Amino acid sequence: MDKNKKFISDTVSTIVRQMSNIILGVLLIVILARYLQPEGQGQYSLITLLPLLLVTFLTLGLNTSTTYFISKGNISVTNVIKTNILVSFILSGIAVVFGFIFIYFFSGQFFKGIDVSLLYLVLAALPFMFIKEMLMTVFHGLQDFKSFNKLMVYFQAFLLTLVALLVILGGLGLNGAIIAFVLANIIIVITIFYYLRKKKVDVTGGEFDTLYLKKAINYGIKAHISNAMTFLNYRLDILILGYFVSSASVGIYTVSVNVGERITILAVAISSVLFPRISSTTDKGERDKVTAIVSRNIAFITLIGGIFAFLLSDLVFDLFFGSQYEESSLLLKILLPGIMLLAVEKVLSNDIAGRGKPELNMYVAIINVVGNVTLNLILVPKLGVSGAAYATTISYFISFIIKIVIFHRITGLSYRQFLLIDRSDFLRIKNLMSLIFRRLNAGSG
Repeated sequence: MDKNKKFISDTVSTIVRQMSNIILGVLLIVILARYLQPEGQGQYSLITLLPLLLVTFLTLGLNTSTTYFISKGNISVTNVIKTNILVSFILSGIAVVFGFIFIYFFSGQFFKGIDVSLLYLVLAALPFMFIKEMLMTVFHGLQDFKSFNKLMVYFQAFLLTLVALLVILGGLGLNGAIIAFVLANIIIVITIFYYLRKKKVDVTGGEFDTLYLKKAINYGIKAHISNAMTFLNYRLDILILGYFVSSASVGIYTVSVNVGERITILAVAISSVLFPRISSTTDKGERDKVTAIVSRNIAFITLIGGIFAFLLSDLVFDLFFGSQYEESSLLLKILLPGIMLLAVEKVLSNDIAGRGKPELNMYVAIINVVGNVTLNLILVPKLGVSGAAYATTISYFISFIIKIVIFHRITGLSYRQFLLIDRSDFLRIKNLMSLIFRRLNAGSG
């Protein structure tokens, strides 16, 4: 199969799997929102944010490097797995220590009204979260999107099943939701090892590769700072809200964010295929052409999705979440313009990283975090959760403008070429939709 056909096939496969992820993710959001109520939902978001923050900050970009170096094909996969597993244990130990210190000194400020024992409990997920991050990207680097996408769906399915068992049937409320979060991470790691063995990858052999680790840190640290700053840009507002407003308000805000992020799933799916494709391609013209097509089509499709989301927002929140989440609909409408721009930016960021220039994403991400935090600290005390939504949309807009200027300068493409669709794209979208429906029919048949 040539590269273009493989790219289209992987993209269709990823989109179909991500559609499953959207359904499972929405079900999870609805169950948590309904059964935990806004206050419990807010506490769940804050508690699970702690290990997510620690993993994001301490991976050192090794997950991104794993994809980058394996996709280039000049490294032993077995050695990468052995190295990543050992590094995961070391980093998770450091993360647990940081977690204990943060909870001991700052739980009163950022986790007000939350049972401290749940904060300590969620740290048990850390070793498994690190291994998951480090090994999932092995499949990504091998461009084995079938296994990669299945594992993504399995994690959502495990979490949803455990939440249904413990929260709905077991009546354990927030405690059950946190236990489900920890168990889902344990089970997905066991599943990853099963998949590696199924692919006849020797997970017990290999050597600790010091040379690879140095290269991986050298490349990954730039992507790492960028990813960490991007994560902060997405999630720091929740921590700031936890400081200034009630857990119930945090819950109302996070539900709107989680629903809004479903709109970017398509961009995330295609970007995950684009990154190794750009990394493994040396022809600049081919890189420019592929990314331009993807970027402008994502911009168009996301715009259509955003308009529908805006029009249906009140109905969706009333129908699935209930009257206590009425304000979430308004917040989603404020967030939508920024989320739509974010979808395009994700595509351009993966292209830039794939060209071996992750430091450019890093510089933009640092600017964004500084701007986002400043806006949140100004707007949240005055406007509450609406202030966080406005701060997010403004910072995404600024980030988008900077990123398209960078991409324009790197490629020399006009803005129209990678932002506005042309007639030929309608045929591409039609063919893509046809392939997706064919794949869905084949899956259901």
